[in-house]
This record gives sequence, structure tokens and C-alpha cells, in this order.
Amino acid sequence: MLVIPLMFTSCKKDLAEININPNTSNILSYNAQFLYVQGCVHSTNGAGEMGFYATAVQQLASIFLDQAPGDKYMNSSDNLSYMYTSQYTTSIKNVVDLIYRTKNDPELSNYHNIARIMRVYIFQRLTDNHGDIPYKEGGMGFIDQNFTPEYDTQESIYMDMLNELKTAIPALDESRNTYDGSDSYYAGDIQKWKKLGYSLMLRLAMRMQKVEPVLARQWVNNAIAGGVFTGNDDNQVFHHSGAIPNPISWHILLTGFERFRLGRTFIDMLVNTGDPRLKMLTKPYLGNGPIVGLPNGLDAMTISDTVHNPSGLTFDQFAYFKIPTVRWYPDFEAPSIGLNYAEVLFLQAEAVLRGWIDGDARALYEAGVAASMTMWDIYSDNLNHGGPVIVPDATAIKAYLTANPFDGSYEMIGNQMYLTNYMNWVEAFANWRRTGFPVLTPVNYPRNVTGGVIPRRCPLNGCGNTDPGVQYNQENYNAMVARQGPDTYTTRVWWDVP
Repeated sequence: MLVIPLMFTSCKKDLAEININPNTSNILSYNAQFLYVQGCVHSTNGAGEMGFYATAVQQLASIFLDQAPGDKYMNSSDNLSYMYTSQYTTSIKNVVDLIYRTKNDPELSNYHNIARIMRVYIFQRLTDNHGDIPYKEGGMGFIDQNFTPEYDTQESIYMDMLNELKTAIPALDESRNTYDGSDSYYAGDIQKWKKLGYSLMLRLAMRMQKVEPVLARQWVNNAIAGGVFTGNDDNQVFHHSGAIPNPISWHILLTGFERFRLGRTFIDMLVNTGDPRLKMLTKPYLGNGPIVGLPNGLDAMTISDTVHNPSGLTFDQFAYFKIPTVRWYPDFEAPSIGLNYAEVLFLQAEAVLRGWIDGDARALYEAGVAASMTMWDIYSDNLNHGGPVIVPDATAIKAYLTANPFDGSYEMIGNQMYLTNYMNWVEAFANWRRTGFPVLTPVNYPRNVTGGVIPRRCPLNGCGNTDPGVQYNQENYNAMVARQGPDTYTTRVWWDVP
């Protein structure tokens, strides 16, 4: 297994690197290759997630210009398409290879079908970020020598992903071999993977609620009937290590703790409702003063202007991460939470409100809040001598729900999804676009490129940077732009309609 740390040392963008067969020397076992896939999904692009997705939805804020394009809606020399490029060069080509290598052996059916579910998860994130992307031909260069894959429409990608889940999940078989401890999520537990697959199906179905409501309802019911998450122990959690560090922690260290603070929108939502997550997740950067969020859209000059910054605080006095850190330093082994039980409960509560499934929306909502508040106990608390985060107990949760009773609105569900997706910023950005909640006030910083509109999409071409996936596939890229619209922040993806 010594090969594993070496796998995570770099992500190259050269076209030749993108299409090298990862199995040429046959050194990769199925288990090692699958860990590599998971690690690449959860360890890349902390800069992009924090600088674009987190600041666009105002959970983070920054006074810097180039490094935080989502904060002020500006072009950036940082390659915003890095997640796109890095996933094709690492996780996608390897998961495609793994599926290909295991497809004809019945004894490897669990390896094969779990990899299919993993592939759906990877592509769901990418297409939600960018819209039309290479999907059917993506990652196939070393198999069929097609180095210029066509871009598929997001609609066709969604239909295929749902059908992949429909066939892959029931094919999982507890009597056959499966991944070992190299599966960081579930150590090959077949029942857990089935729940993840159906929970992912629920997420995809709800994403289509505006554009394909009839189909969305059908797939929601398929997912519920199949069996979704039933507790926080089902959560999709990647366990980082020194070899595969938490990307948020790593980026905090690389930037010397100086680039980001927690956003005013995020902090105010916690403060104004007496949310016990405030003290659990946040702290002042310096000192023991009040926890105040940094307004988005400020720079090194305007932060000193009380018109723009009424608090009068300096950058170092605003709220900061309490996790993922240990004793004030970034915790490289802090886990990453992906799809989780709280999200599944909130999606079900919304489906009940829409009349798509039977159930008690209030009970589902309240259970979702409880799950959201307690799922953080897998992290270390830097003020608890590196011990686990102390999560709210049942009394505190009940007090919060009593003070903030569910009013039967989509907005309350959307707001709780927003809080639940803290540090899962790709999903926070996607769900905000889907629901419109929380209601965010855009900034209108001078020289912004959106006309003061919050971005709806991450461009593929990195805001003018030359992305190799575009540079070497210009004809298909141009066809995608002609079909979907300009490769800009404001072009909406298929499911994102007003």
C-alpha cells in the first residue's frame, strides 16, 4: 500500500497525462484504485471550493480580489475549472478504468457496481457545477483512444445517472466479495452503499423538480422505496490522513490563515435564531470577543469604511473556523462529510410539502435539524484539547426548535439545508440555486463581471485561463457553448430555471 501516498502528490493537466492508462503496469489492485478515486474526489481544490463556491453563497467572505472570485464576482487568475480538470485526470479516468476492468467477472460485481455509484457521485458534482460536460466519453481515452470527447447535455447526463443508480444498486450482493478497508466511506458494507445510492437518487430527483416535476416525483418515490439513509452513521464520510489531507485544512495552512473569514450572512443566520451550532463551528479569529461575520464584497480599503462595514472590526477580528482545526492548527486528518442523513430528511420534508410522498413534514424537518446539529461529533474541537466536538444535546435541540418552530415553508427547509452544507460548499451552491434559499443579497463590487448578479455556474474555461480540457477539445467545447450558452458565471445549467 506504499503506492497510495505517492498517488496524491500531483494532478497534471497535460493531455498526455490525462489519457495514460492507469492500469498499464497492473500495479493497482481494485482496493487501492478505489481508495485513490475517493481520495481524489475529497482532497482536491480547497482553494476553488473556498474561493468561489463558499463565498458565492456567502458562508465565507474575503477582502482579497484574485483569490476569492465568488466574493465579488470577478474574473480570477486562479483556475476555477481546476476541480473539473483534476477530476478528469484522476478520479474519473480511474473509476472508468475500474468499471471497465470489473465488468465481465461475476465475482467482481460488487466492485463494479459500487464503482458505478461512485462515478455517478463524481459526475453529479461536476455537471451541477458546470452544466454540459463530457460524460459518456469522459475518462475513456485510454480505453477507446478518443481524446476529444463530446460534451453531453446536462439533461441527458441526469437521465443516465438515474438509470445507472437504478441498475447498479439492486445488483449489489452481500454474498460476494467487496472492497475492504480501502473504502473510506463504509469499508465495503453493501447495505450502506445501497443507502448511499438511493439517497443520491433522491438528491438527483429533487434537483429536477422545476424542469421535470413528473419524472422527479417518480424518482423520489423510487429512492424512498429502495431505502435511503436512516441515521448519521450512514453519512458519506471520507477519512483523511497525512497522505490524503483535508483540502480545507491544507488550504488554510498554505494561505497562512489570512485569506478567509466566515461570512455575515452565515453568522447572522446562526446568531439571529440562537443556533447552538454558532459556538460549535465558529470562533473569533483573535481574542474572545463577539462572533461577527465579515460582509461580502469588501476589500482592504472598504473594510475600514463604516458605511460598508458597520461593525468597525478589523479583518482579524471577524469570525473564523473552529473546525477543521486542532489546537488552533489545521487538522489534516479532519474528515469530509458528503451526502448526509440531515440532507436526506430535509429533501423528504420538501417532497411531502410538494405532495410527492406521504409523511409528516414537521417531523422530518425537526429530525433533520437534530441530525444536522449532531453530525459534527466526528470532528476534533480545538478548544477541547483535541477531543471530539461537543454537539448540542436533546434539550438544546428542543429549545432551538421551540424558539424557531417550523412554519411549513420551503424557505425554512432551504435555510437548514444551507447550514447543513457548511464546508460542503459545492452542494451548498447547488442547493441554493435549486431552491433560492436562503435569500442572498448580491454585492456590486466595482469591475465585477456579472452586473452585480450572484453567479449561477462555474465556468469551464477558468475565467479566461486556458484549460487543457478546452484547449485540446476546442471543436466540441465550441459546440457546447453554442448549445448551452456563454461559458460565464451567469449562464444557468439545465435544472436551474427562474
